[in-house]
Amino acid sequence: MQTPPTRPDWTPHERRYRLVIDSLKEVVFQTDAEGLWTFLNPAWTDITGHTVEESVGKPFLGFVHPEDLERSAEAFRQLMEKEGETTRGEVRYLSRHSGFRWVEVFARRMVGEDGALLGASGTLNDITERKASDGALARRERYLTALVEMQQRLLAVRDGADLYGPVLPSLGQAAGASRVYVFELHRGADAELLCSQRAEWCAPGVKAEIDNPELQNLPMEPVLRRWNETLSRGDVIEGLVVSFPQSERELLEPQGILSILVLPLRVQGVLVGFVGFDNCAEERRWDRLEVDLLSAAAGALSVALERRESERALRERERRFRQLAENASDVLYLYRCEQPRGFVYVSRVAHAKLGYGPVAHYGDADLWYRRIHPEDRAAMERLLETPRASVGAPVVVRFLHPDGRTLWLEHVVAPVMDASGRVVAVEGLARDITERRQAEEALRLSEASFRALLEGVPDAAAIERDGHVVYANAALVSTLGFERAEQLVGRKLSDFMKDMRSPEAAKAGALTGERRLVRRDGRTRVAEVVSLPLRFDGQPAVVSIARDVTEQRQLQARLTLADRLASVGTLAAGIAHEINNPLAFVLSNLSFLAEEFHHSLPPGEGAQALQARLRGAPDLAEWAEVLTEACEGAERVRQIVRQLKTFSRPDEEYASPLDVHAVLESVAMMAANEIRHRAQLRREYGNIPLVMANEGKLSQVFLNLVVNAAQAIPEGMAHRNEIRLVTRRDGAGRVVVEVQDTGVGIPREVIDRIFDPFFTTKPVGVGTGLGLSICHSIVHGLGGEISVESEPGKGSSFRVVLPTSESESETARAAAAQNGQRQPPGMPRGRVLVVDDEPAVGRVLQRILRGHEVAVASSGRQALELLEQGPEPDAVLCDVMMPDLTGRDVYESVRRSRSGLEGRFVFVSGGAFTTGAREFLASIPNLLLEKPFDEGRVRRVVEELVLKRATQRQGAKA
Repeated sequence: MQTPPTRPDWTPHERRYRLVIDSLKEVVFQTDAEGLWTFLNPAWTDITGHTVEESVGKPFLGFVHPEDLERSAEAFRQLMEKEGETTRGEVRYLSRHSGFRWVEVFARRMVGEDGALLGASGTLNDITERKASDGALARRERYLTALVEMQQRLLAVRDGADLYGPVLPSLGQAAGASRVYVFELHRGADAELLCSQRAEWCAPGVKAEIDNPELQNLPMEPVLRRWNETLSRGDVIEGLVVSFPQSERELLEPQGILSILVLPLRVQGVLVGFVGFDNCAEERRWDRLEVDLLSAAAGALSVALERRESERALRERERRFRQLAENASDVLYLYRCEQPRGFVYVSRVAHAKLGYGPVAHYGDADLWYRRIHPEDRAAMERLLETPRASVGAPVVVRFLHPDGRTLWLEHVVAPVMDASGRVVAVEGLARDITERRQAEEALRLSEASFRALLEGVPDAAAIERDGHVVYANAALVSTLGFERAEQLVGRKLSDFMKDMRSPEAAKAGALTGERRLVRRDGRTRVAEVVSLPLRFDGQPAVVSIARDVTEQRQLQARLTLADRLASVGTLAAGIAHEINNPLAFVLSNLSFLAEEFHHSLPPGEGAQALQARLRGAPDLAEWAEVLTEACEGAERVRQIVRQLKTFSRPDEEYASPLDVHAVLESVAMMAANEIRHRAQLRREYGNIPLVMANEGKLSQVFLNLVVNAAQAIPEGMAHRNEIRLVTRRDGAGRVVVEVQDTGVGIPREVIDRIFDPFFTTKPVGVGTGLGLSICHSIVHGLGGEISVESEPGKGSSFRVVLPTSESESETARAAAAQNGQRQPPGMPRGRVLVVDDEPAVGRVLQRILRGHEVAVASSGRQALELLEQGPEPDAVLCDVMMPDLTGRDVYESVRRSRSGLEGRFVFVSGGAFTTGAREFLASIPNLLLEKPFDEGRVRRVVEELVLKRATQRQGAKA
């Protein structure tokens, strides 16, 4: 099998020169045409103290001494305006640490191949010491000559030849040293770090140490520990031997060394050896210039060592590359463009991939031209004839396999050029992507199916690429209020969504969440959005599907609100129950005392009353006044408890004739704290009939409107603002209630949307956007209407129109009037059983019903025992909620054992009902008396039962 010829590889040489430049102590620089540094070698930092990183990109004039600025700027201008090819001068450059340094500037104008001005390049030589001493200049020239000679000799050294011998003499002579040598570091059998002398030069008359066995395999620990640590950092060992540690002197003094300079040799930052300069004639220290120049020499040696190591590593990499190429799944090839054209190298995998092995390729230069699909021949010619046009860009062509299959090959090529820059060959890689192309074709078909699927789904869907819509289905177009999908293409879906995720977040993975879709007309819908990354039309994209859940979320919000109200209602009912029990007997006792005092108080202001006072008798009139005030206070508590009970049952559906004014007064009391600091409440009540409604729901509507009105007015100016409650009848006889305020008003652009679910003009966290929506639902459920008028800055007016039922209202008034009539005198005395776990309530009912024989049971169990022992009562007043047996338990027990007696049960309650108790009371015809008691109604109810019982007994006797 033929093998490709070896190609020249200049990369190591270029790297070699770059390393040489970087190792020099002279600054090598380049600037652009504007005078900005574009390249500086590390010597820049050594001279000025400024780092290369912080200097490149800045103007060179920024580092020039102020007194030399004008002269430097003029020299640069003349160079850039072609008034000379080069410029040279001595300039002071500012130093970070020591003021300034004198440098000799040599600059040359740089021109591109096309003649365009690129800038300037040159060197900066530190001549500070030369300014101080001409002798230093001579020494510097001597060192530089030695460095140049050393560089030339290093470049002339062939691979594997002695690297140190040719360069040490010139370094030793330039430095005036007695002895120059090189030690290399290596590891012993037990991994111990050792050093051994590899080369040496000695001045005439100086004893050589190259054959000294003590200098071979010398341990770095512990004798040379300081050397190892110092040289590993890149620092030097320099000084008079007499000042060195005792262990080091024992090694150096036998060799006659008086002063020494040791410089590190490092490869890729790792210490690999050191070069030493001995002075055996005098105790003279090396000055800074000498150390720097000799360090440059050591650096050059390090570069040579690194180059040698790099070349060895390169050969190893080439060997590994060939192994890799022979075992790679892709076809690697080298095609010669010049005559004789043809394949120089083809990896062995070509036979398995293309059906033609390397031999077939080497013998047929036009093999690929003949096997390439005719439509792709031009692309193949560009790859092999003009590869520069295709560098870095994959080119796909079709290749005809001998078995008849068509392969899709993806080629990536790079030109191979000779020293003159002419393309002589093409390196390439051919990858079989047939399966990928087939998958892409299948993907294209699936994307078409996916597009058809999205058109058929009822949910809104969009596909975005780079944050912009590229596809929108009909459902999304309709949902957002557009007519055609083209109106959405190119726009951002996030523009129609509140709290929308960023495109970057969407690309990170699937996102699911609820968003508010903003329609074209400004209305909003709540949607559950799912976004997923995918490939669409062969490119990365994001598909978003939005399911409209507005009604569902509204229902959930209402259920949540209902649950919250139910919890508050349960709490309110419990509080009402706890207050009602003591309030029942407090009111009754106060009423009893007031009546007793009325009977005992001497009439008028006459003499009898005066004499009673003179005798020191109590002022019964004042006592009666105190009792009257106490009764009024307790009655106010009773009204508050009644309002709590009303608001604790807003979910009840039954309707009854209601006095709207009473509902408004209850609302005003409940919202008084919200109104007090914002506005004054005005009432303008008209003559209106009763309305058929549920008291709790209607109270919820007006409480929401009144609180909204108060919140529309800023705090602190209550005397300037007002909230008006206006009632009247309209032309159709309906009841109109208006809640007016002088607040901030509602913007015109949103006034048509305030009854929409989840819409609110309040700040985030203040409103849910459901209050007015629920009000709208309640009012319309009652057969009424709700509307709003508003002007920004002048306030709003909400108008609620409710239907009336005159016949039912009249029936309710008649029933009320009938209940107000007292039973005729001569009522028979009856037997009454009172069942209540609160003893004081039992005593109150005994006093209210003192015209009858009243027995009191403090529990349901005791009531059943009394019923077993004595005659049947004419009436049973039974508490609903008791700890041992509830009122329902007593009722059911009596119904089973004493049929007929259950009809004489009248239940009493403080207002706290369980769901089961409420359902029980709704299923039976028995009356319910609420605490605190209306004493007149209690007496009437009992008297009706006693009279009915007496009538039944008389009928039985007849």
